[in-house]
Amino acid sequence: MDQCAVDELYEAFAVLAGSDPDHCSYPKGYMKRQAVFACNTCVQSGMDPAGVCLACANTCHDGHDICELYTKRNFRCDCGNEKFPGFTCKLHADKEGQNVKNSYNHNYFGRFCSCDRPYPDEDDQVNEEMIQCIVCEDWFHEKHLQAPAVDCEALMEMICARCMTRAPFLWTYADHFAVSPVNKEGLCKEQTDAGVMSDEKGKCFHTSVHDVSSVSLCSQPEETSGAAGRMSSPDPVTHLQLSKATQCVLNELKAKDAARARAGSVFWPYFWRAKLCTCTDCKRMYVKTGVPFLLDESDTLLAHEEKAKAETLTSEDLLLSCISSLNHVQQLEIIHQYNELKHELREFLQQSADQRQDITPEAFREFLEELQTRKRRRLN
Repeated sequence: MDQCAVDELYEAFAVLAGSDPDHCSYPKGYMKRQAVFACNTCVQSGMDPAGVCLACANTCHDGHDICELYTKRNFRCDCGNEKFPGFTCKLHADKEGQNVKNSYNHNYFGRFCSCDRPYPDEDDQVNEEMIQCIVCEDWFHEKHLQAPAVDCEALMEMICARCMTRAPFLWTYADHFAVSPVNKEGLCKEQTDAGVMSDEKGKCFHTSVHDVSSVSLCSQPEETSGAAGRMSSPDPVTHLQLSKATQCVLNELKAKDAARARAGSVFWPYFWRAKLCTCTDCKRMYVKTGVPFLLDESDTLLAHEEKAKAETLTSEDLLLSCISSLNHVQQLEIIHQYNELKHELREFLQQSADQRQDITPEAFREFLEELQTRKRRRLN
C-alpha cells in the first residue's frame, strides 16, 4: 500500500471516528456533523429520500445496497421512521415519523453533480475526481464546475456556482479572498483535508465505503503573497478585523475595487471564513440565505476530523483502561496475549499485501479459526 493510499485510509478513519458504530445517533438529535449513508435496498427511486447513521448502516441494513454520502451537517438518523415502510430500526425503534429539519438532495439516490450522474459512472471512461461544495454538500466533476479547478497539492474549500448565486454577497468576499488558478503558487504545500472522491471500487456498495474526503486548505500566515486570490502582501483588510464588531466588513469590501468574473464555482483558502462580517445585519443575511453555519468554526470538515482524532483513544489506551482493576500478573498476561494477537494480525495483513490479495470476510474468518486452533494446541 503506497503512502497516498495510507493517507486516504487515515482520512476515512477520521471521518468515521466521529460517528458511533454501535449506537443509533437519533437520540443525539440533529448532529452538527456525522457520517451519513443511504440504503438503496429500502429507499428506491420514486420514494422520499432518507439517510441513516453509521451504526444503523452496519446493523439494521447489513447486507443491503448501501451508499456512503460522506458527512452531512445537521442531520438526524431516519432509520425505521415512516420513510422506511414496514421496517423497524433495531437500535432505536422509538422515532418520530419524519425528521423535518433534515435536508436532502439527489445524493441520497446515488446521483451527484449538476449532471445528475452516479459515481463511479459506468458510462464515463474517465471517472474523474469529484469535489464537494461546502454549502449544498453535493459533489461535482471538475469539468462541471464552470470554472478552472485550482491545481495544487493543497486543496481548499469550494462553493459551487449555484450556491454562489443563492448567496450573492459571497461574490464580494470572492473578489478579495478567493483563490484563483493564477495565484495557485501562493498556496501552502501541506495537504490537510483532501476534498476528493477517489475511485476505489467505489460506487454504491454492500456494507463497505468508497474513499471520499473533504476539501480544505491548511492555514498559513495572512501576509503570505498570493495566498488569498487577489490579495497583496500584507493583507490590505487586516485593519477591518479591529472594527469588525461595530462596522460592516462587507460594506467596506464593496467600496474597494477588486472585481472579478462573477460566474462559476469558487475556491477559497481555508482561513476565508474568519474574514466574514459578524455585524447584526450580516448575521441576519446569513440566516436568510441559508448559510449561518459559515460562522461556525467547528462546521468545517477539517474541524470534524481533528475532533474525531482527538477524541478517539488508541487501542492501547482502551486496553489499559479495561484492565486497570486487575492485579499485576493478570495485567501482564492480558497484555502478552494482546501483543501476540496484534503480531499475528500484522503478519496476516502483511502476507496478504505481499501477495496482492484482497482480504475477504471468508479469509479473515479462516485466519481467526486458525488462530483459535493454535491457541487450543498450546493449552493442551
